[in-house]
Amino acid sequence: MPVTPLIPRALVHEWSETIGAQAATEQSNLTRIMKDNRRLSRFVEENFESLDEATRSVAMYLVGVVARIYEKAGGRMRIASWEQVRAATTKVEGQIGALLPLDDGFVARCHAVTDRAQPHIVDEAVYALFERPSRPDEPQTPANERLKLLLLMWVANEVCAANWTPPRGFTGDATYTHTPVEDAP
Repeated sequence: MPVTPLIPRALVHEWSETIGAQAATEQSNLTRIMKDNRRLSRFVEENFESLDEATRSVAMYLVGVVARIYEKAGGRMRIASWEQVRAATTKVEGQIGALLPLDDGFVARCHAVTDRAQPHIVDEAVYALFERPSRPDEPQTPANERLKLLLLMWVANEVCAANWTPPRGFTGDATYTHTPVEDAP
């Protein structure tokens, strides 16, 4: 079975920033994507109880951003099965011990995890939640809530990667190397 090329870090970051900058325009795309992939949206809804009310409001949006990045890459996306969602959840939950505690080494430990589908997308989630400087108009989200959002996005990434077939001629990265945003081409 051929290895799926990795969506390049620079594209992942560019698309993520574009989605965020055009939030009003992109909202209809994110709503459509999450409606089309009901199992993924149900997964997020199942986890609402573990999230603070303020965090719930962004959870579906952020998971939608993950799926939208795949859509922007082109190709074909199959609908996820519950088995895929549960397998991805188990896989990500198995990494939590290697990530914790939420201290100064947390981000480096996230980047060191090698068993990640499309790792540049997970890197972008880590960047958005833990590395990017806060904007003045953004509320401060506690680290434990950002961790929950990261885990939801990571599961969504695993599910999307399992169901994504890149378009013909897609040229991505053959191997993964952590590339900080400021170093991305």
